Amino acid sequence: MNVEITGRHVIITPAIRIYVMKRLRKFGRVLPEPLNFHVILGVEKDRHSAEVVCKTKILDLTGTGETKDMYSSITRAISKIERQALRQKSKRIETKRKRGKATLLAPPEPPAQRRLNGIREEEAQRKPMELEEAVLELAQSEYPFVVFRNAESGGVNVLYRRKDGSLGLIHA
Repeated sequence: MNVEITGRHVIITPAIRIYVMKRLRKFGRVLPEPLNFHVILGVEKDRHSAEVVCKTKILDLTGTGETKDMYSSITRAISKIERQALRQKSKRIETKRKRGKATLLAPPEPPAQRRLNGIREEEAQRKPMELEEAVLELAQSEYPFVVFRNAESGGVNVLYRRKDGSLGLIHA
């Protein structure tokens, strides 16, 4: 983070410099690096003004504050920039979310399947397999059952894990 402080009709004291640096430190978490700040402090009659310009790769932010106290002017200017930065950050996050949702969306399902909300549809293997192959597949699978076409009989069978740990077979 690069900070440049300019004073117009005012002397920049170490206390003012420390105050500005302390207030600008939080921008490192909100905005992407590299950050360049230009703080312009001025005094005219009894008005103390502060203008803070922040430049990043992505955007430029400007905030001004004018009060009878220099420290409150700095606080106002920095709080304006902070609001702008948070708004820009939330916009970036929202666009990323929308872009991510668009890529994750599946093609539209046929109308018959739309009525069955909450049901996940998967396709079983089409090749016939023997009972021993189905037992091996069930052992490797995270599902509690395996649906397969029996190579001997040609019928559809369901092999499942029972609560006692043994296996069950349903012939259909």
